[in-house]
Amino acid sequence: MFAADLLFSSPRLRFSQAQQKAILSWANELSAKYVPTLHALKKCQETIRHLVGNPTEKVATNSRNIFYQNSIGKAIAKDYSNPITWFSMQDYPKDGEGSMSQAHHGSKMLLDPHPSLAVPSVSANSKIFFVDELLQQSSGAYFIPKQFFQSRDQLDDVEILLLGYPVARSEAGFIVDLECVIATTSTFKCTYENIHANEPEFCGFTELVPLTMQYTIDLSRHFAN
Repeated sequence: MFAADLLFSSPRLRFSQAQQKAILSWANELSAKYVPTLHALKKCQETIRHLVGNPTEKVATNSRNIFYQNSIGKAIAKDYSNPITWFSMQDYPKDGEGSMSQAHHGSKMLLDPHPSLAVPSVSANSKIFFVDELLQQSSGAYFIPKQFFQSRDQLDDVEILLLGYPVARSEAGFIVDLECVIATTSTFKCTYENIHANEPEFCGFTELVPLTMQYTIDLSRHFAN
């Protein structure tokens, strides 16, 4: 049942009802086990759609043309829930090192979309770190990440880097340096919650450099096309 549903639901290879009947009949002639009837398959598909929802929406235009469109969000959610495809999903923009062969390569996906559309977090050292939140690095320095992206290190291994702002701790509070720099996620140590829970460590931010000014920084010079 699962294999038949997977085959007949392929988004890039559509089967007519006559073709589906022919394939199931051919499987029966080969004495395959557990071959469902087309009626049983349709009933199973209806049950699944009732449980998880139908991503395909019927749309009628003013000229009475009818077409069907799929929800992009639901399609992406299904890809992430599929153990066959989830590992190849691309979460972060990728530094193409001067070349661009995919949509997520180069500065386009890093700089052009609004920051709210970017992946807001990264998992590093068994912790989850978010953008626009204060974190502490293993060196003891502080940092506020703005956006994450992928690159390759000297050993050609993929690593997650980030664009963000160094933060200095002073008696008056944390001071944000508006000069954007690149850091590696492997150096992340403490999340904002860890820092905030340590009252002597968390001293608030100064009014010298308001955090709202982060959005005025031009990041284009830090990430080559």
